[in-house]
Amino acid sequence: MSDSHSLAQILIRSVIRAFHTTQEVLAIEALVQHSCLRDDELAYLMKMNTKDLHRLCASLRDARFLTVHTRPEVIEGKTRPVNRTYYYIDYQQTVDAIKWRVYKTDKDMQGIAKPQDESKEYSCPRCKSQWTQLEVLDSVSIEGFLCLRCEAVLERSQEQEQPGHQQLSRMNNQFKFMTDMLQQIDKGLVPECSFDKAIAVARPIVREAMHEVLASVPVEDVGGMGKPSAVKGLANTGPKTMQVTISDGNEEAELIESRKRKERFLRENALPSWITDSSVPAPAATAAPPVVSFEMRDADGGDGGRAGKRVKVEGEMSFKMEEDEEDDLEFEDVV
Repeated sequence: MSDSHSLAQILIRSVIRAFHTTQEVLAIEALVQHSCLRDDELAYLMKMNTKDLHRLCASLRDARFLTVHTRPEVIEGKTRPVNRTYYYIDYQQTVDAIKWRVYKTDKDMQGIAKPQDESKEYSCPRCKSQWTQLEVLDSVSIEGFLCLRCEAVLERSQEQEQPGHQQLSRMNNQFKFMTDMLQQIDKGLVPECSFDKAIAVARPIVREAMHEVLASVPVEDVGGMGKPSAVKGLANTGPKTMQVTISDGNEEAELIESRKRKERFLRENALPSWITDSSVPAPAATAAPPVVSFEMRDADGGDGGRAGKRVKVEGEMSFKMEEDEEDDLEFEDVV
């Protein structure tokens, strides 16, 4: 282990203890000791359930104190892979995050501090007003500078540090251990840490007999591209099955056999009669009614100069309407 790597571990431990909670400190200590841990293993060490552990590690991940890696694994005795979550520390990323926090905090504190030229060097013992040296240059006497308000002799104020400068000085004193270690780390090179390197040197967890879990092995990648063989949510658009038919040249027999299969399929999948047949009986067929007609004539048998009108009526009866001289209508059946 290089000196820069050891200093990075000491820096991370110091920062996490200075600014984070006890549970977060324990999680980082466990990762420093074991290099890489699965979520159930870290939960076993911290006596927590995995749901609370994921919430805790999410805040550490956002602060760049740890890195999350997920890979599919097959549990012993099962065939379907499941995604397992691992945690490890990327020391280069964490050191850079600490540098940024120190720089950002220093800039914020410098904004609070007031410039030195705004401080009041002289104060009046009578009216308690304060003045800068530039303001009282034109009001001077043998005894000294005079107050512009009551013309009393001004007294020089003692050197007092402004509140903003006090906070900045206090912050520099508290952050001194971090800035010193960051300077030492920058002299060397922090080795790169990836998941494969972290899992290769991981220290195993010794569990009690009542807390043993089934072993799991990682799923092999397809073509070495670092992607699992199956991705959840993507439909497989390839062919599901493949059928090979070897023909001897008798195409007519094959057509007949294919037709029989289709007919058998239609019979087996036909709808029942109670669906296809109606429950309302159909009306009985009736014979067409006879066609009858009637003719309009005068009483003497003539048509009165009018052309006779013959009307056909479909029905069981027919009649002839004749007009007499008194325009009386008589009806008689027409044979």
